[in-house]
Formats: sequence, C-alpha cells, structure tokens
Amino acid sequence: MRIFRYWTRIEGSITVEGRSLQVHAFGGSDLSNQAAAEDAARRLESVRQRLAGVAPRKDESYEADIREEVLARVDERNVVTRNRYGAAVLNSAGLLFIDIDEPKLGFWDLFRAKPTGARRTAMIVAQVEKTMATTPELRGLGVRLYETHSGVRAIVIGRSFDPKAESTAQLLRRFNADWLYSALCRRQGCFRARLTPKPHRMKCRTHKVVYPRPTAAQETEHRAWVVAYDAARQQFATCRFIRAIGADLYDPIVEWHDRETGATSGRKLA
Repeated sequence: MRIFRYWTRIEGSITVEGRSLQVHAFGGSDLSNQAAAEDAARRLESVRQRLAGVAPRKDESYEADIREEVLARVDERNVVTRNRYGAAVLNSAGLLFIDIDEPKLGFWDLFRAKPTGARRTAMIVAQVEKTMATTPELRGLGVRLYETHSGVRAIVIGRSFDPKAESTAQLLRRFNADWLYSALCRRQGCFRARLTPKPHRMKCRTHKVVYPRPTAAQETEHRAWVVAYDAARQQFATCRFIRAIGADLYDPIVEWHDRETGATSGRKLA
C-alpha cells in the first residue's frame, strides 16, 4: 500500500514522440518530505525509462498511490484514511473485504423485476453461501456478511489474501464483486472498506477533500467540515451485521471494523 504521512510534488519533463512535456509527480514517505521527493524522482525516472523502451525489472511492479490523509494506523497492515468525499476508509493489505452490489441473475431472473431491498440482499447472501460451499480455497474459512445502503459487504476470515494476485481477482469474480472495486484492489495493493457514512446520504454538505492541503485556508475549511460531518454521522451506521457463514473465527480487525461502522448499533444505514 502506498499510504504515507508525507507527500511531495515535484516538476519534471518527459519526452514523448520527440516532444518534451512538462509533468509533475507525487512521492510519498513516512520519514520526511525530502524522502518523499526522492520517491517522486524515482517514479518519474521510471516513467522516462519505460517511454525510452527500457523493460521494467522482473521485481518491479507499479502500485497506485492512495494519497489520502492518515487518520489511524491500526497495525502495520491496516491503515485508516479519509477519502475524497470525506469518509473514513480502512485499507487492509490482507483482510479480504468484498462489496457486492447486485446478485448474479439467472436466465429466468431476466424476465422478472430487478431485485431490490430485502429480496436483493437475500439473493446475495444465498449466493455467498453457495460460493463458500463450492470453492475449494475457501474451505475452513469463515465469512461475515453485512447489509450496506446499496448491497452487501462480505469479510472473509481465516487467512490473508494478496490484493494483486490473479487468484484473488478470480475469487472476487466468483463472489460477483463490484468490478471497479476489484480493479482498484489490484492497482492499489489493498482491500478497502468504508467505515463512516457517505455525506450526501445524511444530508450533510458535500466537500471535496484535497490532500495534501497546500494553503491554511483550505485546512481551516476542511477542519470545519469534519466537525459538522462527525456530528451528523453519530445518527447513522455504515453497515449492519447479517450473519456469519462457515468457520466461527475471531479476527481483531473485524471486531474493530464492526465497532467503527456501527454494525450492531441498529442505526439507519448511510
């Protein structure tokens, strides 16, 4: 996961088809702004090398930045950040979170009304249960299911998963995970789970989060918005626990997730 305390932007140039173009690159580090600038320079140089036709090293892989403010480091593999619209998000390097917005539809389902509400949730839960029972690599594991505002969240417990592995991508497809979510897991090298409600669902003023914030005025505006957002979200939950399937396993990060999302609070979903 490219999630850092310090971010620095540098300017530079690249040559594309004989033309010199001015570009910028961000770099990150947990040590200092100088270390972040050095990281940015390395990434910019990597782009130049590829444009020049130099093949990447076998051990070199691209990982997209998650340039978001760090709110908490639960442990070395689980970090909480604030996303672009202001919600807190758990980024995990190994705990498999799956967002499932729609059930898989069979042939006859195409002639029925699109499932919504409780029917949609029940269909997704049934399909997750079937996937757990028929997928060899999931034997001995457990899954916890949660209702969200627009679908179901599943957390697979009992082993760590590699977000960038093809086997993980295949597993996400079996669960009918949202395709954009699946693609981002691979690009960003982590699984993401929103912990706090979306602002517009609480009728809270929307706010585009910029990070790093280059001016004091932006920082003041942001902090004022966070105060209003935190007050509003006390009345809502992000997900609601439905049931557990498979092995009854304990995971401290899942326990932490349930507390932060209000999964057993009974509050309205947002």
